[in-house]
Amino acid sequence: MLQSISKGWWFVVGGTVLAVIGAAAGIYVPKMLDPQDERPVAVNVVSNPATVPAWGNDVFSFVMPTDARPATRPPLDCPSIVDWAHGNGGVDQEATRVRLVVQGASDKGVLIEGMRARVIRRSATPDPGGASLTCGGGQGTVTPRQVAMDLDAAEPSAEYAAKVDGRLPLFGFTLEKGETEVFELTATTRGTVEWVIDLNLVVGGESQNVEVTNHGRPFRTTGFKSPHGYRVMAGTDHWVECAGTPSTCGTATVSPAEFRYS
Repeated sequence: MLQSISKGWWFVVGGTVLAVIGAAAGIYVPKMLDPQDERPVAVNVVSNPATVPAWGNDVFSFVMPTDARPATRPPLDCPSIVDWAHGNGGVDQEATRVRLVVQGASDKGVLIEGMRARVIRRSATPDPGGASLTCGGGQGTVTPRQVAMDLDAAEPSAEYAAKVDGRLPLFGFTLEKGETEVFELTATTRGTVEWVIDLNLVVGGESQNVEVTNHGRPFRTTGFKSPHGYRVMAGTDHWVECAGTPSTCGTATVSPAEFRYS
């Protein structure tokens, strides 16, 4: 059985979702709805990593389409830049970061067996793109990334980002009713990949897969390195222009009205 989860809090009938690397302390969890419906799990997908404290020191970059003609100018705060870039066709550069928050709702419990990327489209060589937009870095609280996935592998699957001897397996545990867990995933590629998440689980002895998408669309990640782009440096409130690979940024303020996306 294949269930689909795309955005917000979703309840999966007859299936369930996600697994975890740590209790979701301090995370808002909505109350269960209609318990008589026996919905086994609720899932929240957070696809804006700039809103997740665990990635507070990370740098976020996006490759814009060469024909981008945005109706509005990019904002200056990093969370809004991420949403703006995604909304105007921007593709995650080198890494896609996704937080999944899961709440058990089944009396039977849900056995989490694994998590994999199902590739919709893959190019070993990065698709060419336009200018890059970058923000973040150097602020916030640093927390180690918990889970990583190599999208260039033949069968991409989630594993601990840091190897620790004696650590319990990542999967193979049961999410009981009312338990809330968090999975913070970083997926990388050197090419260009469109992909969705498949969660492998067992409910009442029946194996099931749950598909998780990015608000109804595939996640998109590219290793393309744009020769030019723009960045809001950490702690500043203006854009600067960057060029070269690796990128070097200037110090002069650049107005978004002057951006060249091609």
